[in-house]
Amino acid sequence: MKKIINIFFITLILFLSKISMVYSATGDAAVYKITMRKLEFCTGSTGVSNCDDAVVVGNSDTVIDIASVNAGETAASYGDPMVLPLGETYTHMRVTIDRKFTVKNVTAISGGSNTCNTKTLASDAFTSGSSESARKYTHKPVVAAGGTAAEQNIYLVNDTYIRCNNATCGATTGSQSQTYAQGTGSSLFASTHASDTGNDHVLIYKLTAPYVVTMMPPIIDIAFGTQDSIQANDVGSLCMFDASEPIVTISIK
Repeated sequence: MKKIINIFFITLILFLSKISMVYSATGDAAVYKITMRKLEFCTGSTGVSNCDDAVVVGNSDTVIDIASVNAGETAASYGDPMVLPLGETYTHMRVTIDRKFTVKNVTAISGGSNTCNTKTLASDAFTSGSSESARKYTHKPVVAAGGTAAEQNIYLVNDTYIRCNNATCGATTGSQSQTYAQGTGSSLFASTHASDTGNDHVLIYKLTAPYVVTMMPPIIDIAFGTQDSIQANDVGSLCMFDASEPIVTISIK
């Protein structure tokens, strides 16, 4: 009879950001796409730049819609844990994701006075004459209230960003703060983004119990929950969105 031993049970991905402003309401996600970029196991860690004796288990861009029914299966197949050396003990995981998320709410969210639905961003949402790619980490766009929900790109902006106050970002409010708190959510450490133009966001997770590599292939089980994972707030008669932390649990047996 095969004996299955529960090696560890951890809460894995994201989020990461503690938004400085208070959001009026949150809603469930019908779509919540992330891009996994890299997954490493560590024998210890003291910060995002430190993954002792790092072994890369996965290293390719893979888009996962964690609101979909097969998200756990897709995430569990990311990388190859069989590359881990036998007998080694791992205590941390380092996860690299893209700073872009694509989300869509299930039902309208009250941003305060407005009824808010995510929208596909217009070409001039980050200001006429500039592009989404040029301003995605320095500006937060706003969209019209009401309408029908559609997929919207949301980014992990820099620590200080500019808030758009109209649909074409011609009116703005600068020096808004976004904090990437350390050790207060699922992750132990997370990237901060001071004037950062890079696309990566890195998180360190401490395993609830050390994982000792054996000859038995690991069984990976992943469950996602995206309740209340989209945040909405009024900006005048418009709506601004952020993504908040989905519930993600991973067990390896």
